[in-house]
Amino acid sequence: MAEETEGTWRVEQGEPAGEPPTDAYGEEVEQLTFNNPFRQKLERVWYGGKVVYALELGEVDVDTEKVKVAQEYQPVYAVELDERGKKKGEPERPEGQLNIYDSVPGMQKYSPLWQFNYVVVPRDYEPNTLRSEADCLKSGYEIRKSQDVEN
Repeated sequence: MAEETEGTWRVEQGEPAGEPPTDAYGEEVEQLTFNNPFRQKLERVWYGGKVVYALELGEVDVDTEKVKVAQEYQPVYAVELDERGKKKGEPERPEGQLNIYDSVPGMQKYSPLWQFNYVVVPRDYEPNTLRSEADCLKSGYEIRKSQDVEN
Protein backbone atom coordinates (compact mmCIF):
# COMPACT_ATOMS: atom_id res chain seq x y z
CA MET A 1 0.00 0.00 0.00
CA ALA A 2 1.41 3.40 -1.01
CA GLU A 3 1.95 6.03 1.68
CA GLU A 4 -0.21 9.15 1.40
CA THR A 5 1.81 12.20 0.37
CA GLU A 6 -0.79 14.88 1.14
CA GLY A 7 -3.20 15.38 3.99
CA THR A 8 -4.22 17.50 6.96
CA TRP A 9 -2.00 15.87 9.54
CA ARG A 10 -0.58 17.27 12.72
CA VAL A 11 3.20 17.13 12.79
CA GLU A 12 4.75 15.87 16.01
CA GLN A 13 8.55 15.86 16.25
CA GLY A 14 8.79 15.90 12.46
CA GLU A 15 6.38 13.03 11.80
CA PRO A 16 2.77 13.10 10.49
CA ALA A 17 0.52 12.25 13.45
CA GLY A 18 -3.10 11.88 12.37
CA GLU A 19 -5.88 14.36 11.82
CA PRO A 20 -5.91 17.75 13.59
CA PRO A 21 -8.91 18.67 15.76
CA THR A 22 -11.98 19.57 13.67
CA ASP A 23 -12.89 22.67 15.73
CA ALA A 24 -9.76 24.64 16.59
CA TYR A 25 -11.81 27.24 18.45
CA GLY A 26 -13.99 24.90 20.47
CA GLU A 27 -12.99 22.96 23.56
CA GLU A 28 -10.33 20.89 21.80
CA VAL A 29 -7.89 23.70 21.00
CA GLU A 30 -4.63 22.43 19.61
CA GLN A 31 -1.69 24.17 21.28
CA LEU A 32 0.75 25.10 18.54
CA THR A 33 4.51 25.22 18.84
CA PHE A 34 5.98 27.22 15.97
CA ASN A 35 9.71 27.85 15.80
CA ASN A 36 9.59 30.04 12.65
CA PRO A 37 12.62 28.52 10.87
CA PHE A 38 12.30 30.89 7.90
CA ARG A 39 11.95 34.00 10.10
CA GLN A 40 8.63 34.96 8.52
CA LYS A 41 6.79 38.00 9.84
CA LEU A 42 4.20 36.76 12.33
CA GLU A 43 1.43 39.04 13.56
CA ARG A 44 -1.11 38.82 16.35
CA VAL A 45 -4.71 39.63 15.39
CA TRP A 46 -8.11 39.43 17.04
CA TYR A 47 -10.70 36.88 15.99
CA GLY A 48 -13.91 36.66 18.00
CA GLY A 49 -12.31 38.28 21.06
CA LYS A 50 -9.33 35.89 21.08
CA VAL A 51 -5.78 36.56 19.92
CA VAL A 52 -4.71 34.39 16.99
CA TYR A 53 -1.50 34.37 14.96
CA ALA A 54 -1.06 34.88 11.24
CA LEU A 55 1.77 35.05 8.75
CA GLU A 56 1.99 38.39 7.01
CA LEU A 57 3.11 37.87 3.41
CA GLY A 58 2.46 41.28 1.89
CA GLU A 59 0.04 43.15 -0.31
CA VAL A 60 -1.46 41.66 -3.46
CA ASP A 61 -3.45 43.23 -6.27
CA VAL A 62 -6.62 41.22 -6.97
CA ASP A 63 -10.12 41.88 -8.26
CA THR A 64 -12.24 41.38 -5.13
CA GLU A 65 -15.28 40.78 -7.35
CA LYS A 66 -13.60 37.70 -8.88
CA VAL A 67 -11.35 36.40 -6.09
CA LYS A 68 -12.58 35.17 -2.72
CA VAL A 69 -11.32 37.38 0.10
CA ALA A 70 -11.90 37.41 3.84
CA GLN A 71 -12.46 40.65 5.75
CA GLU A 72 -9.87 42.31 7.96
CA TYR A 73 -10.72 45.31 10.11
CA GLN A 74 -8.11 47.89 11.06
CA PRO A 75 -9.05 50.59 13.58
CA VAL A 76 -7.51 53.89 12.47
CA TYR A 77 -7.71 57.55 13.40
CA ALA A 78 -7.46 58.52 9.75
CA VAL A 79 -7.03 56.95 6.33
CA GLU A 80 -7.19 58.42 2.86
CA LEU A 81 -8.31 56.25 -0.07
CA ASP A 82 -7.75 57.05 -3.73
CA GLU A 83 -10.36 56.80 -6.50
CA ARG A 84 -9.69 53.04 -6.82
CA GLY A 85 -10.25 52.46 -3.10
CA LYS A 86 -6.54 51.97 -2.33
CA LYS A 87 -4.90 53.68 0.64
CA LYS A 88 -2.82 56.78 -0.04
CA GLY A 89 0.07 56.47 2.39
CA GLU A 90 -0.10 54.68 5.71
CA PRO A 91 -3.23 54.98 7.85
CA GLU A 92 -2.86 56.70 11.23
CA ARG A 93 -3.36 53.89 13.74
CA PRO A 94 -3.91 53.73 17.51
CA GLU A 95 -0.65 52.47 19.03
CA GLY A 96 -0.88 48.84 20.14
CA GLN A 97 -4.19 48.06 18.40
CA LEU A 98 -4.27 44.62 16.76
CA ASN A 99 -6.09 44.08 13.46
CA ILE A 100 -9.28 42.01 13.48
CA TYR A 101 -10.17 38.99 11.29
CA ASP A 102 -13.69 37.90 10.38
CA SER A 103 -12.74 34.22 10.02
CA VAL A 104 -10.12 31.56 10.64
CA PRO A 105 -9.05 28.45 8.67
CA GLY A 106 -11.79 25.85 8.46
CA MET A 107 -14.62 28.38 8.19
CA GLN A 108 -16.62 28.65 4.93
CA LYS A 109 -15.88 32.39 4.56
CA TYR A 110 -12.14 32.07 5.32
CA SER A 111 -9.59 33.03 2.69
CA PRO A 112 -5.84 33.61 3.01
CA LEU A 113 -6.44 36.92 1.21
CA TRP A 114 -7.60 39.77 3.48
CA GLN A 115 -9.55 42.82 2.25
CA PHE A 116 -9.04 45.80 4.56
CA ASN A 117 -11.92 47.61 6.19
CA TYR A 118 -10.69 50.74 7.96
CA VAL A 119 -12.69 51.49 11.13
CA VAL A 120 -12.33 55.22 11.81
CA VAL A 121 -12.17 55.65 15.61
CA PRO A 122 -12.04 58.88 17.68
CA ARG A 123 -8.80 60.15 19.24
CA ASP A 124 -9.93 59.05 22.72
CA TYR A 125 -10.43 55.44 21.57
CA GLU A 126 -8.81 52.91 23.94
CA PRO A 127 -6.68 50.47 21.84
CA ASN A 128 -7.99 46.90 21.62
CA THR A 129 -11.52 47.82 22.70
CA LEU A 130 -12.63 46.42 19.32
CA ARG A 131 -11.77 42.69 19.26
CA SER A 132 -14.13 41.11 16.74
CA GLU A 133 -15.94 41.77 13.50
CA ALA A 134 -19.18 42.05 15.51
CA ASP A 135 -17.57 44.73 17.74
CA CYS A 136 -16.62 46.72 14.64
CA LEU A 137 -20.03 46.40 12.98
CA LYS A 138 -22.00 47.42 16.07
CA SER A 139 -19.56 50.18 17.15
CA GLY A 140 -21.24 52.94 15.16
CA TYR A 141 -17.84 54.02 13.81
CA GLU A 142 -17.45 54.72 10.09
CA ILE A 143 -16.08 51.68 8.24
CA ARG A 144 -14.29 52.42 4.98
CA LYS A 145 -14.04 49.30 2.80
CA SER A 146 -10.93 49.50 0.68
CA GLN A 147 -9.46 47.58 -2.24
CA ASP A 148 -6.31 46.96 -0.18
CA VAL A 149 -5.69 43.20 0.04
CA GLU A 150 -2.95 41.30 1.90
CA ASN A 151 -1.90 37.69 1.85
